[in-house]
Amino acid sequence: MSTEVVRAGVVGVALLLRKELEKRKKRESRKVWVKNWVGRREKYGASSTLLKELKDEDPVSCWNILRLGGAQFDALLQMIDGMINKQDTKIRIAITTATNLEITLRYLATGDSFKSLEYLFRISEPTILLFVPEVLTAISHVLKPFIKVSENKVITN
Repeated sequence: MSTEVVRAGVVGVALLLRKELEKRKKRESRKVWVKNWVGRREKYGASSTLLKELKDEDPVSCWNILRLGGAQFDALLQMIDGMINKQDTKIRIAITTATNLEITLRYLATGDSFKSLEYLFRISEPTILLFVPEVLTAISHVLKPFIKVSENKVITN
């Protein structure tokens, strides 16, 4: 092969790669940080609608959803609030610690997928994925004095 043919091939591949990178940059640039339906979380999300009603009107159903009563939920929230509380920024309002705890308890109670929780609470799946381990760690830390783990040793041959 001649050098000119190789150069032409390299230039052609470089141009194709450049076009592909430009397409990706256009796709990756976001004009909106939050999807419109997620942005209406405060008005229509489960924390501000369903769970608030159940805590006030139907303790049995509240128990079915979170596996905690309203008073127990409030006590646990108070215990972990300082550990998981996030500050609002100029860009966006932080998700409340109560909502983080509600999502985590719902996950523990039902094993719902994070995608299902996304639609119920109007919080993105990647965000849920970030805070659930943090909330679980906080719960474990504050409840450690109340949890007794057996120290029986298993002997294997």
